[in-house]
Amino acid sequence: MKIIGVGYNYRPHREEASERGFLSGHEGDEPIFFHKGDALLRPNTPFFLPDMGSTIEYEAELVVQISRVGKQIAERFAHRYYNYITLGIDFTARDIQRRAIAQGHPWLMAKVFDGSAAVGSWLSKEELSYPEQPIPFRLDVDGVTRQQGNSCEMIHSIDKLIASVSRYQTLRMGDLIFTGTPSGVGPIQIGQFLEGYIGERRVLQLSIK
Repeated sequence: MKIIGVGYNYRPHREEASERGFLSGHEGDEPIFFHKGDALLRPNTPFFLPDMGSTIEYEAELVVQISRVGKQIAERFAHRYYNYITLGIDFTARDIQRRAIAQGHPWLMAKVFDGSAAVGSWLSKEELSYPEQPIPFRLDVDGVTRQQGNSCEMIHSIDKLIASVSRYQTLRMGDLIFTGTPSGVGPIQIGQFLEGYIGERRVLQLSIK
């Protein structure tokens, strides 16, 4: 199973990243992809802050689960390759990422560490009335909403992302695509409680240890 992340897929987050010094400088028309390795957090387990002397930040985003094998998928057919969507958190070691970008180095070490890809309960496209209706989502930290987004605000749609990834590598059943985060990313601390919602349905609960 592959876990694929997408960078800077919401314009407000691009602006936020530029202001805070972790924008890679990419302004092209194609999506930015990276791999999250074997970083999936086990279901119903807390997220333990890694002992790496770093500032870990949350990035809430819609996650798509690939349902069939595909290569060179045309965007108009991409809807056939996924049935389930949820909310996930792409945990990021922000200071490591910022330093790597400043030095012109790859920043995978800021993204690929144990448990850094958390996903919630899966909802079908039919339940969500997608794509006829856009998908709103949010992340609450200790009961306060910190991030809000909507699938219609993406620079590159879910179908465009699937088509783009499949140009370079075969997508297989069970692969996950984290579709990018809106603005409002921020640091986590031990003792916090994160809750992720799609619409008014809570699909993710996560304690920080």
